[in-house]
This record gives sequence, C-alpha cells and structure tokens, in this order.
Amino acid sequence: MPRLHLLNQAGQELPQPRHISPDVVESGCWLVSIERAEAMIGFPIHLHRRKAEPAFLSGVVSAYRRENYTSPTGRPTMRTVFTFTPGPDDQAVTDSSGWTPAGVKFVS
Repeated sequence: MPRLHLLNQAGQELPQPRHISPDVVESGCWLVSIERAEAMIGFPIHLHRRKAEPAFLSGVVSAYRRENYTSPTGRPTMRTVFTFTPGPDDQAVTDSSGWTPAGVKFVS
C-alpha cells in the first residue's frame, strides 16, 4: 500500500497543517505532482517533524488541490495541498533515506 510522508518542521516557511473541522485536515503546500497526488487518494498520509521520528499527524487522503504558493523570497510555485481525515495511525515511522529536498517521501 502506498504511503505519503511529509516533513513539516516547526518554523518552516511552508504553511502548517490546519484542522478545517475535527474530521478534516489540510496538509499545507507541497511539491507533489498532480499524478502522484491523484494516486494518493484513499491512501495514508503522515506528517513528521523529523525524518526518522514518528509522525505527529496521520490520516487518509480524501482530496487534493493545486495552489499558487509564493515563497518568502517572492518566488511563486504551484504546490499541492492534501485534504485528509485524521486517523489513529499517528505513530508511523520511516527512516531518514529516500526523502526529496522538498521534504516528501513516497513509500509503496
């Protein structure tokens, strides 16, 4: 089963995850292709503060949207925001290898 791991460090420039309601969370903005985002619908997502530590927030991806994000340096890029239902699997752990420079890791 594919899993998506996102490195969301405190104080990071990217928007932090936010609860839309008790049952809906948005992940913040990520450099993930439309094809990969589509493929993750219905599969687990895990947000980590550090690469090899347990996730602080996990769930199942229900949707995504593309958003124009402007970095603090003023550079605009299209990013993916995942919507997910939080679940009890908050302790998902992965190792420190296989992460992209943007803090994304796909495990199949």
